[in-house]
Amino acid sequence: MTTPELRARTRSFRAGFVVLAILAVVLYLTFKAQTGLPFAPTTTASASFGNIHSLRVNDDVREMSKRIGRVSKIDYVNGVALVTMELDGNVKVYQDAHAEIWDVSALASKFVELDRGTQRAGELGGRTIEATRNVDSADLYQLLDVLDQPTRDAATRTIRALGGGAAGHSDDLQDLLKTAPDLLEDIGTVSQALASEQADLPTLLQDVDRLAGRLSDRQQEIASLVSQSDTTLRAVSVDGGKPLTNTLERLPATLDTAKHALDSLNTPLADTASAVRDLEPGAGALARSETDVRGVLVEGVPVAGKVPGVAEQAVPAVEDLTHTVSDARPLASPLRRAISDLNTPLRVLAPYAPEIGQLFVRGQSFVSEGPVPGVRYARLSVNPGLATVTNGLLPSGNYAQNQYPRPGEASSDRAQGLPSGIPLVGGTR
Repeated sequence: MTTPELRARTRSFRAGFVVLAILAVVLYLTFKAQTGLPFAPTTTASASFGNIHSLRVNDDVREMSKRIGRVSKIDYVNGVALVTMELDGNVKVYQDAHAEIWDVSALASKFVELDRGTQRAGELGGRTIEATRNVDSADLYQLLDVLDQPTRDAATRTIRALGGGAAGHSDDLQDLLKTAPDLLEDIGTVSQALASEQADLPTLLQDVDRLAGRLSDRQQEIASLVSQSDTTLRAVSVDGGKPLTNTLERLPATLDTAKHALDSLNTPLADTASAVRDLEPGAGALARSETDVRGVLVEGVPVAGKVPGVAEQAVPAVEDLTHTVSDARPLASPLRRAISDLNTPLRVLAPYAPEIGQLFVRGQSFVSEGPVPGVRYARLSVNPGLATVTNGLLPSGNYAQNQYPRPGEASSDRAQGLPSGIPLVGGTR
């Protein structure tokens, strides 16, 4: 092998070795990244806990939720967990320090929240923070233990239903996130409206609190309502919701028909409103006469109590009257014809009704009682005249006569005499 080839291979070997060394350093730094920078100064502190649940080595140690180190070691001594913490840099931990185990999320990830204490208490040194000063971990299942079994089952069904409903809706979630800025602006507008004086949110909250207080003793009724609603919703969702779908498809046509029907009611409703307005005075008068009506009803009770007895006594008479009416039924047709025949003369005599009445009144005076009690006399007086003897061909001088007075003229002629200048030909005007 020539010298140039050997030198080329030597350079390639050195370059490969350098690359491998760099990769080794990178891998070392990668694996040490979770435990801090290599060769960086650290401070070790330890704390005891009664229960750390899922806390693991390399979990964060934070102060006011800011990372200041990691959990480097976990040991168990006499049922107590001894957690060794490796803090970044040269920091001091004091004797009044205390630690708590908090949750990163609901997925059981933990970290140690460390309060390093105050300087006046003195440095902790190599001592362990006692468990009595620390707060153990609290997992989600402890919160769920507060709930009874039916509630946990219902929560499980709810989460499953929520997961099933969200499955396959990634596009919808993306659309929601895209529109989130606009939604936040709308939420800001709604918040401003709620904070305004016109909204009067405190009064609304007071009313809601009052409503909640009134519902506090009605748990059984609310539970029954929820149960009935569940039954109703199950009935609505029968057959995959097909009946409801068919109903919704027919709903527009039904609403159009209902709209036309309601429009056709406008005229009757207007008439009803007019009738109600016309009835308003009568209703007011009825209200004003309420006292009198009440008195009539109260005083009518004794009379109404006598009605059954009178009705019982009237039963035979009513039965006889029924037979009489039945027997008189053949006379109805002749009587109707007779009344029809009397229609013409009665129509002619109708204008002379006052004079006919006076005829009967004067007939009473014609047979009035005489000077002897109990004995009646008929009084007649004859006033013959030339016109009477000649049947009106010749006048009787100053003694005027009107043999054919018109309706209402006879009493006027008798009271005032005939007007002068009226010719009497054949006794008529």
